[in-house]
Amino acid sequence: MSLLNILLFAYLATVVVALTLTHRERRRHGHRSWRHAVLGDALCLVWPLVAVAMALFWRSPASRT
Repeated sequence: MSLLNILLFAYLATVVVALTLTHRERRRHGHRSWRHAVLGDALCLVWPLVAVAMALFWRSPASRT
């Protein structure tokens, strides 16, 4: 299994968990707006990519000593 396959599996697993938790929260609170549902689902697809981008481009602050 290549590194790309492992990363894709981790991304998909994260998205599935986020979508499931978002769906359950919407049902529990009785939100029925399709706009909020689409926005929530879209954000569940995007935030793992943002987290990876932040991890890749994070740099420790330069030492001031």
